[in-house]
Amino acid sequence: MTDTTQNTGPISIDDVRSALADTDPSSTNANKLRATLGRGSFATIQKHLDAIRAERAPAPAVAPGAAPAAPLEAVASLWAVAYSSAQALTLGRLETVTAERDALAALAKTQATDLAELASTIDASADTVTAALADKQKLEGDLLAIIKSSGEALEGHKGEIARLTMELEKVQTAAAAAAALAQRDLQIAQASMQSSIDRLTDQVGELKGLLHKQAAPVAKPR
Repeated sequence: MTDTTQNTGPISIDDVRSALADTDPSSTNANKLRATLGRGSFATIQKHLDAIRAERAPAPAVAPGAAPAAPLEAVASLWAVAYSSAQALTLGRLETVTAERDALAALAKTQATDLAELASTIDASADTVTAALADKQKLEGDLLAIIKSSGEALEGHKGEIARLTMELEKVQTAAAAAAALAQRDLQIAQASMQSSIDRLTDQVGELKGLLHKQAAPVAKPR
């Protein structure tokens, strides 16, 4: 079976013939043809497959038999022709009915196989859907657990953040007080140092004055 179909439009019987190629239509089913075609309705494919199976069913053979002895010699020739014709019609009908019976039996067997494979496909799809639903429920449960755990953790972190904020405010207050005290001490130290500098400057000026007086010559009396 080869994939030689178009990619768009409804599935036609020619598409199914192309997908079948040399494959015996009784040895495959709509599910396999759908996989080869890659598109189309299972019902449409099955309808075309049934039509192709009917087309390829062998024609019944008609085998006439030998005529019995005629009841009268005068009508022997006519009797043989009539009997052969009746036998041909009877055997032909019997062969036709037998061929139709065999074809219907083969079709029933093939369709039973088709239905079994379709049921298997449906069961596999149902199992897949069931597994997907179970995974979805598990993921939803895990997500709810994570949300709940995250909410509880967030509440705990809120308390810790509030405690740390209070500690930070205390540290900032103490730091601000320490900075103010240090600034006051610095100002006092600067004022004290400036006072010492001023006093030393005065003392240096006084010493310079004394040295100047001592260095001046003493005036002699006349």
